[in-house]
Amino acid sequence: MVGDLLDDRYQIESRLGAGGMSVVWRAWDRVLERAVAVKVLAGAQAAAQGARQRIQAEARAAAGLWHPHVTSVYDYGEHTDAAGRPVSYVVMELLPGQNLSRRLAAGPLPPAAAMRTCAQVAEALAAAHERDLVHRDIKPSNVMLTPAGVKVVDFGIASTVGRPELEADGQLLGTAAYLAPERLEGGTVLPASDVYALGLLLYRTLTNELPWSAETPTQMMNAHVYVDPAPLPAIEGVSPEVQRLLDRCLARDPADRPGAGEVAMALHGLTDDAERRVDETAQRVPAAPVSAPATAGSSAGRRRRIPRAVSIPLVLTAAAGIIALLLPQFSADDGSSGGAASRPGATPPGTAFDAPAADPSASRQTSGGPAPVSRPSRTLAVPPEPARPTAGASASASVGRTTPPGAGQPAGPSGAAPTLASAEPGTPVEALGGVVTVLCTGDQARVVSLVPAPGYSIKDQNSGPAREIKVVLLSTANQSEVKARCDDGRPIPKIKETRR
Repeated sequence: MVGDLLDDRYQIESRLGAGGMSVVWRAWDRVLERAVAVKVLAGAQAAAQGARQRIQAEARAAAGLWHPHVTSVYDYGEHTDAAGRPVSYVVMELLPGQNLSRRLAAGPLPPAAAMRTCAQVAEALAAAHERDLVHRDIKPSNVMLTPAGVKVVDFGIASTVGRPELEADGQLLGTAAYLAPERLEGGTVLPASDVYALGLLLYRTLTNELPWSAETPTQMMNAHVYVDPAPLPAIEGVSPEVQRLLDRCLARDPADRPGAGEVAMALHGLTDDAERRVDETAQRVPAAPVSAPATAGSSAGRRRRIPRAVSIPLVLTAAAGIIALLLPQFSADDGSSGGAASRPGATPPGTAFDAPAADPSASRQTSGGPAPVSRPSRTLAVPPEPARPTAGASASASVGRTTPPGAGQPAGPSGAAPTLASAEPGTPVEALGGVVTVLCTGDQARVVSLVPAPGYSIKDQNSGPAREIKVVLLSTANQSEVKARCDDGRPIPKIKETRR
């Protein structure tokens, strides 16, 4: 497709991202002489009438909604390629920056930044709701962080208030981790469903977790309906008002949730409060001596980092009772469609669950029915993030936290030098229990440095070289289990944090 000219106007230059249904390209608009992003249906979807109607509806929905925090749609067209096949495409603004999902790979946002980000998302949703438009797929990969602020993207499954939630074929569109309980009942489209997803987005940006743990789509849907969300952990700069706002956004009854405009106003006020707390703290606490910098393993220099929970796009067909996972679109927690034609817990025996192909460590699982739902142990797995930005994102959006190996590493809890300390290069993987630096050589992983956090000791370790390394770090109250395997020369971590 590179080099193609769509309708004698849009010159395709390079590929930005791809998913199961579409590809996003960087293109040059010859008429207005500017760079744009062009979303094109791909594969079997290119000729499917339903998919073409959906991408046209997406263009119309977003084009009719002008707002500083909504990505702009410039054009829609249908082009005939060299083989005579129709190609539907949407032309959008090319956004600099990265999506929120990729930013969270480096850890949770500072409280003020998290609340400001979600306040701007809420403003975008309030504008959409005023036009009776419901996004239905609010999640980190659909939030772009740009120099000008937040941009909400991908109105591909947006719908109008009052329309049936289920498609004509019985599918429910969305992403399992962010589905409001009422959506699973298959009623009508409600703005309150976006507010529920917004509450989960706020929890995620503050903690880099979801308030439940789940390993399958069925468990996740059960959690939305039956499991009370875990309260926010204690976070410096986050007031009790934030928890109260979260409780309202995550209320099971949509009538009990605030409107998106009210959430935006509340979050802006809470952001100002969080920034004021930071300023007051900075005035009270003297600067640290230059001669004693914080180190990677110290409590002062190491920020809490917990990997994100897996959010899984799905389609649940009532007739067959089968959960089939779609390919992720543009990020690991992406998914333009999903479904549930019956309430959670109604999946018949023999349900199959295929993890997304983006996760090389995932395996096929089968069960005799939904797993029982109980209070989660907050076990989280990190799938690899494909280096593919969301629609309109720049191609260089990868962000990660790195620590120079061996630089300023402290002694372990007993005062002895850290185990496996090394000056070799590698990628640090940070858990509550410490920092494990992993080096990949082909598909072999090896631990080249291990710095336990204060109060933690090494309980078990397989430092490789191996297809997967494993380190278990133990304190009196907690256990951190760090695993990592290699994919394309970079470590893919999996971290499990549990209380003893």
